[in-house]
Amino acid sequence: MADPDPTDESLAVELASRFYEVLLRYLPPSTTLGELAVLTEVAKGVYRQRPVTVREIAQSTGISRWSVSRSVLRFIESGWIMEKKDPRDSRKNLLVWTEQSFEGNRAWSRDWMRVWAEMDR
Repeated sequence: MADPDPTDESLAVELASRFYEVLLRYLPPSTTLGELAVLTEVAKGVYRQRPVTVREIAQSTGISRWSVSRSVLRFIESGWIMEKKDPRDSRKNLLVWTEQSFEGNRAWSRDWMRVWAEMDR
């Protein structure tokens, strides 16, 4: 296997750095990668129009249900996500975004697309 191109490696590092730089404009600096994974899974459910449960997030990320639940509680308390009952099974709580999340994601997406365009030059 050929060694990776140093230019590609440098670009990957720069992209990761800029990604987190933009992300931290919208999330607290104490946000962990696990919490970001939880928030991302909720976002994927929202945009696929199929809200997710704590159990599903734990399965898809490999993060323990306890840790996912703790992250969900933190995001609920900060107003980023909310729970709603599953209309097909009232025992299940589905996780969805709040308007604050949609607004934050729109702003973050604009910033990220601008950074991406700058790096693409």
